[in-house]
Amino acid sequence: MLFDPLGIITPFVLIAKCLIQTLWQKKLAWDEDMPEEELVIWKNWLGELSYLEDLAVPRCLKSAVTEEVHTVELHLFADASERAFAAAGFKGIRYAKPPVGSLRFQPPQRHLAWRGVADGLSHGNVCPQFDKLANNTLKGDEDCLFANVYTPHLPELSRPATAGLPVMVYIHGGGFSTGSGDDDIYGPSYFMDEDVVLVTFNYRLNTFGFFTTHDAVAPGNYGLRDQVQLLQWVQDNIAAFGGDPHAVTIFGESAGGASVSLLMLSPLAKGLFHHAITQSGTALARWGLGSRKTNAAKKLAALLGCPMEDVTSMVECTRKQPWEKIAEHTKTLKPGFQEQLRVDREAENPLIPDDPHLLLARGEFNLVPWMIGLTEEEGAFFAPSLFANKRVVEALFKENLSEWAQTAGLVTVSGVNKLDCGADPMKEAKRVYDFYVGDRDVNASSLLPLTQGWADRHLVSPMAAEMTLASQYAPVYKYLLDHIGPGRLSQAHVNLFRPGVPDFGTTHADDILYLFSNDKLPPVRRGTPTHTMVRFMVNVWTTFARTGRPGSDVLPMPDWPVFTELHQRHMRLNTAPSVGERLFQERIDFWKTVPINEPWRHPVADGLCLEGPNAEGGE
Repeated sequence: MLFDPLGIITPFVLIAKCLIQTLWQKKLAWDEDMPEEELVIWKNWLGELSYLEDLAVPRCLKSAVTEEVHTVELHLFADASERAFAAAGFKGIRYAKPPVGSLRFQPPQRHLAWRGVADGLSHGNVCPQFDKLANNTLKGDEDCLFANVYTPHLPELSRPATAGLPVMVYIHGGGFSTGSGDDDIYGPSYFMDEDVVLVTFNYRLNTFGFFTTHDAVAPGNYGLRDQVQLLQWVQDNIAAFGGDPHAVTIFGESAGGASVSLLMLSPLAKGLFHHAITQSGTALARWGLGSRKTNAAKKLAALLGCPMEDVTSMVECTRKQPWEKIAEHTKTLKPGFQEQLRVDREAENPLIPDDPHLLLARGEFNLVPWMIGLTEEEGAFFAPSLFANKRVVEALFKENLSEWAQTAGLVTVSGVNKLDCGADPMKEAKRVYDFYVGDRDVNASSLLPLTQGWADRHLVSPMAAEMTLASQYAPVYKYLLDHIGPGRLSQAHVNLFRPGVPDFGTTHADDILYLFSNDKLPPVRRGTPTHTMVRFMVNVWTTFARTGRPGSDVLPMPDWPVFTELHQRHMRLNTAPSVGERLFQERIDFWKTVPINEPWRHPVADGLCLEGPNAEGGE
């Protein structure tokens, strides 16, 4: 057998190291009695030393991804959670064949079982993307379909199997164009304290994940199909990591939240998960699932020098191009042009077979308990990108209706109408301006009306519609995160790009801080409000994963009511949780009167109401 000294010793060394550091910080003399809390940890540490011999044997996991079962060895790394429990992690596990060559722009294929030893110490490649924090440089590789599994308890191979732990599968955000499941942002340690198995992973992004010709030749949604394949891999293999394949919860934030909502709608995901948590995302907004046809595939093919007369030949030519070349040309397309999630009814096995509004209204979705929520000021996170152009900001301040129509998402950049046929974008832009600004002063220090309008249009209203429709058939639980803590991820992001932007409060992506340990932020100190929120939030999420009902014993809180159309109640998540009703109702009611042609208002036709010289292509 092979041995991994780092993986064997690390949990014990970390526990002892943390214990000694704690005693030093308390200025405890060596001849003083050890405090009770540290004494418990010390005794546990001494007791677990007897298991060192067992841990010294690398884990032999049975791979069930093919009918022919092979035994493989995965080197593990180990870590200690806050409560000093040893936890094991396996990084960079292939869950599908590399989507390269003839498999580019194709549904993922099951990865065949491998022989020998696999390295579980390092993450696999991230999927191709441009790193906004490194001067927009290209990073990653097309061979990127890797998963990471973290578990507080590995099953004893020599003993009969017992009931596994709840499994939580996290889908990362990033606008379907950036991100990965790596632990620099999505660290597992908080979840390891709650006795669950955590799975993170990569899925194809931007052009590689969503290239489409809007027909059976290239129906698209490959990145979403990667997510389904990952869930199938979990069903086949998670028991070997101590997880229960019959207790799988999917959760995700932003684009990951939209992915969760889309998986709720997908017949391909039926039976692959048992609870769902959508964080700041929705399937009913145009950015979550669009029906608009664009000619992005043709534009990319033209840049690559591929023939466009025949769709099949065009796709085959594009498939043969170097991935780096595709990525560089993708960057020249308009933002969002390459992330085209869609109803793919032309596919042999459709992922989303019909308009999402209709699927929800008919109850044709995966009827599992569903927790859905958002932060209090979702739009503030996007202020730097929304208002980076000084000319645009000044035009908004001066009631320029053309700029308001674009900012409010009533028309595209090139002027194509996003409203129902016959609606006047300028008239509706004036209504939006009057509702959010009116006689109030809006300037560089008071952007809140602008950010709220943007969030209500793209997140708050679509999410409210999604909850209302779904609650007719499945138990839905709504939350609002409004706790304001120091060092929040989104505020650091905002200040990095636009120093001096006012802090509007809890915004998009702040929930990530309380769920995952993060290498980019200082460690959370015990006894602080942030530490309390971490324990509380993770406990709420894992309680839902265990029972299908959210709750927590970390903080006193009322019973969490079910969301219904009649009683639209939600839980406010902060250090004093409370129940509220009809969140942002006036703002939601206003957007119901704006005739936007998107699934959250009504089922939509295949495309916009295209009018005028800029109609072709939809952008």
